[in-house]
Amino acid sequence: MSGLTNRMPLEQAAVAAKPYVVSDIAPLRRVIVNAPSPADYHLEVATGNFLHYNPPPVAAARQHAQLERLLAASGAEVLSMERLLDEAIEEARNEGQFATWLRASLPRLAPWVGSATGATLLARAGHVQFQTDAEGVYRHIVDHRLGLVFTRDLAVMTPRGWILGNFISPSRRGEASLMRFAAEFSPSLRKYPVLFDALEAGLCLVGGDVQVVDERTLMVGVGHCTDPRAAPLLAKRLEMDVIAVRMRGDDTVRWRPDDSVLAHMFLHLDSCFTRVDDKLAVALPYFLEAEYADRDPLTRFLKGLLVEPTVDPKQADAAIANLAGIGWVRRYRAGSGDVDDSCEGMKLVDLVRAWGWQVDFVGGATDALDLEHFFRVVLAEHDKQASNLVATAPGRVLAYADAPRTHSALQARGVDVQTFDGRDLWPWWGGPHCLTLPLERG
Repeated sequence: MSGLTNRMPLEQAAVAAKPYVVSDIAPLRRVIVNAPSPADYHLEVATGNFLHYNPPPVAAARQHAQLERLLAASGAEVLSMERLLDEAIEEARNEGQFATWLRASLPRLAPWVGSATGATLLARAGHVQFQTDAEGVYRHIVDHRLGLVFTRDLAVMTPRGWILGNFISPSRRGEASLMRFAAEFSPSLRKYPVLFDALEAGLCLVGGDVQVVDERTLMVGVGHCTDPRAAPLLAKRLEMDVIAVRMRGDDTVRWRPDDSVLAHMFLHLDSCFTRVDDKLAVALPYFLEAEYADRDPLTRFLKGLLVEPTVDPKQADAAIANLAGIGWVRRYRAGSGDVDDSCEGMKLVDLVRAWGWQVDFVGGATDALDLEHFFRVVLAEHDKQASNLVATAPGRVLAYADAPRTHSALQARGVDVQTFDGRDLWPWWGGPHCLTLPLERG
């Protein structure tokens, strides 16, 4: 089912009086979230998916509720994916299309298509697949311990409409299907046209890799979870300049990365870089600056390991090669998708500094290449998603509370950093930027 059916024609979208999202820091007006619940714990037990951390489900939900209160207090309308999916199911039924969609997307639920409401139906999906009696939560229909909590990964709103994502991980493909369904049928989302659907393009694209710089420019992290081929296609389709930022040392998108530590350090672009004010960003230090290429603290550490007889040199060499490729940028021209070599030889921090931006770093200021500070402070705060922040307005951001040195550096620049407890959320490798899908800014 095409994400472009039942949508506003693209030519109408092109002349819309007001862009939907003018930048990632413009005042937040409307946003999608989806809270974790005790059902997430049951899902992880049922699937045997104990890859990282089982948070206390009540605590995780309570912490997410703090985020929702801060978003509402900022003036934003906060929508839940659960509500949007309920709307979409009702609308698809009214249009006589729900049974068709369900048979195509969730065939095991087809027997109940005419006998259950949305929430009950999707609760049964969890019961049938995983033998858990947890109550109705949409995330049960995907084999993933978080389901729809990281709403940013599902899609990105641009000035003129949606980019819909597509996951390389089989465990998350159901999430993309639900987002596509909600975008097509939910009345609350009906006005937003779909400009680019990664599934229809046959590419993997994760929303955490995409950031809206302004009405003419996107940043896209590529090479880890997002296919590098998406960048020139987005430049053509959206008629925006696209700055592609390499997130690993080669151009191969992989479901199971070679090195899980590096994979999580640079999971998505927003894992290591977000904008917080008009000309201010926060970033993981060293890796996004050309002057530290091949001599950042982690590369130096890995090279030191090569002399140890117990270290597999192939693994160390592969990690060093991946680090060497991270952060380099390439610009694709709006409309044509052609390469613009004006930023060749730059990494991301070099580029935004050339634009006149300032950059603060995770862990705060330090002497160059201070190994102790990097391992004791920078990596500790990076693990707590210190650079994964969401702006509610220029110079106002929401953050987990466990990165004090990063926050102090931002506050010294005049940024209003509003924090909330995220100790049972950050171990899932996502921060406030990941937990929010802005629909309207400006």
